[in-house]
Amino acid sequence: MTRLILCFALTVCPRVIGASDSPAASTRFILTSSAFTEGSAIPREFTGDGAGVNPPLEWKGAPQGTKSFALIMHHFPHEGESARWYWVLYHIPATITKLPKAVKGIGVNGNNCVGPDLVYAPPHSKGPGVKKYTITIYALSSLPKITLAPEKVSRDVLLSAIKDITLAKAELNFTYDRTDLVSHEKVKDAPMAKPEPPPKPESIPFE
Repeated sequence: MTRLILCFALTVCPRVIGASDSPAASTRFILTSSAFTEGSAIPREFTGDGAGVNPPLEWKGAPQGTKSFALIMHHFPHEGESARWYWVLYHIPATITKLPKAVKGIGVNGNNCVGPDLVYAPPHSKGPGVKKYTITIYALSSLPKITLAPEKVSRDVLLSAIKDITLAKAELNFTYDRTDLVSHEKVKDAPMAKPEPPPKPESIPFE
C-alpha cells in the first residue's frame, strides 16, 4: 500500500526544477571593472572627452560548457526609444576572462551607431543630463554563426545570433554626465555678434 501511494505521489507531483539546476544559474556570473563600480560615473579617460579608450573589464563565474563570450555596450537615450550601441565584440575565446584598457587583438569588433570605425565608441552625448550605459557580457555554448562582415554586425544582429546559445549573462552599469561641458560648448560655439557700424559723420555745409 505504501509503495502504491509513493508511486502515485511521484506521478501527480513531478519534481520541480529549481534555479540551481539550470546552467545559467549554476554559478554566479559577474562582470566588474577596476576603473569604476556598478552604477557609478565612468572616469573621463574612457569617454569622448578623454582618451576615448575602453575601460578594463573582468568577469568570473561563467557556467560550465562556455565555449566563447560576446560583449555589448548600449544605452537608451529616452524611454521608449530604441537602444543605441557603442561596442559590439564577439568570438572572444572561452579562455579569456578579462579585457585590458584599450584592448586590441581579442575577439572580433562589430559596428557601432556613432561612426564607421569598428571600435569601442566612447560616451560623448551632445545633450545635458546623466546618461546611463550598460555593458553586458554573454557566456555562449558555441561560437555565434555570423556570416555577415564585421562592419554589418550591429547589436541586433549579434543578439539574434546568440539568442539560442546564451548560457548566462552579466551586466555592469555606469553613468556619464556632460552637462557642464555641453553648456561650455554652447557658449564657445555661439556666433559672435556683429559689431555695429560706426555712426556716419554729419555733413557740414560749406560756407
